[in-house]
Amino acid sequence: MVIDLGVPRDEVEVVTRPTSVRQRRALASALVVAALMGVASAAAPVRPGLTAVTIQATAADEYFVDDDGLYLLRPGRDVSRAGLRTVTRYDLLDATAPRWESAFYGDGPVRRASIVDGILLSIVGGPDMQTVAVRSDTGREVWRRAGWYGRTGPGRVLLQDYSRLVSLRLVNVEVASGEVRWSHVYPVDDPVVVGSDRFVHWTRAGAAELYDADSGALLATARMPYDGDVPPQLVGDLLLVQEEAGGRPVLAAYGTDRLDRRWQADVDLRNEYIGGECGDALCVGTLSDDGLRLIELDSGRTRWSAPGWGYSYPAGSYLLANGPGGSTTPRVVLLDPADGHLVADLGEWNASLPGPDGRMLGIRESSTRALVGRIDPVAADVEVLGSLTDVFQCHASPLAVTCRKAGGAIGIWYPESRL
Repeated sequence: MVIDLGVPRDEVEVVTRPTSVRQRRALASALVVAALMGVASAAAPVRPGLTAVTIQATAADEYFVDDDGLYLLRPGRDVSRAGLRTVTRYDLLDATAPRWESAFYGDGPVRRASIVDGILLSIVGGPDMQTVAVRSDTGREVWRRAGWYGRTGPGRVLLQDYSRLVSLRLVNVEVASGEVRWSHVYPVDDPVVVGSDRFVHWTRAGAAELYDADSGALLATARMPYDGDVPPQLVGDLLLVQEEAGGRPVLAAYGTDRLDRRWQADVDLRNEYIGGECGDALCVGTLSDDGLRLIELDSGRTRWSAPGWGYSYPAGSYLLANGPGGSTTPRVVLLDPADGHLVADLGEWNASLPGPDGRMLGIRESSTRALVGRIDPVAADVEVLGSLTDVFQCHASPLAVTCRKAGGAIGIWYPESRL
């Protein structure tokens, strides 16, 4: 089955969310008239409309979308001087007014932010990074500590603090309170690789020390190489290390309980990359994005390879893979993870990750116009939802599409059927 979706020839309804009684009454009257006209005469099927909301902002302001919230950051990262930073939260599907606004002092710009267990964590600063914790429901600052965060177990984060210049301090912190559970200090030049539930420290003597990221306990020690040009990666329950065997580059996999060697595969991370777990396999792509293959997690065996496809991730029971399209927008297809065969060609889309119902939103930009579609990997098809005008820098999330508008304003569009 191949689906080729072009620009729709018929107009698609885009409804602006009413914010006043007058607007609601006008919209209700229009809908009554439209319904009467529909009864009086036959009409072509109407695609679901898009609700549109505009947030006033300047081109210098930045924003990000996390789950069901949009967070507006003022000023943006271009303003590096110390001063007041403001984070404003809007509910993504009801953004007519802010949910809350929080202001805090920072030595530099907000460089990254995300929601972790109901707390907004922001990395703020210039040379010395800090993590600032703000309640995502009220905007109240809860705590701040030196270092930048990475998530470990539920309710906890691991801070990496280089502020002392001569040492690296790893600190495990309770997200809700900022309470320190444990900390380790290492020489500043010692490599450390941090994963979701493990971290590995390489000593100057060449020993790899495996730790539990939640408790801080040392689990295992083994001698293994560390290549700073191709750093090891923690993926699932494996530590992946670039090595050589017989004069050729190989990827070696070690277990994250005892650092026992599991397998090796002919993978060269100087020319390839690990895209992450794809079910019971690793997605491995080429840096030139002209090839994809699946490597089985339990054996290192290459299950299949598919030329022409690049970045991919699980979507329902398939893999959604990207490839070159006829424009700057990638071509999106569904592949069968069992053998790599093409299940459906969904056209050119910048697709979001799957939402709670498994479906995704996609955006196709062309100059100052954009097409919005809803991708259903189970049905292996795309429903075109609407066409946007006078927009640029669009992004698709599972719940909504956001774009910049003239003057820096931020537009939000989401399917009417979600109301």
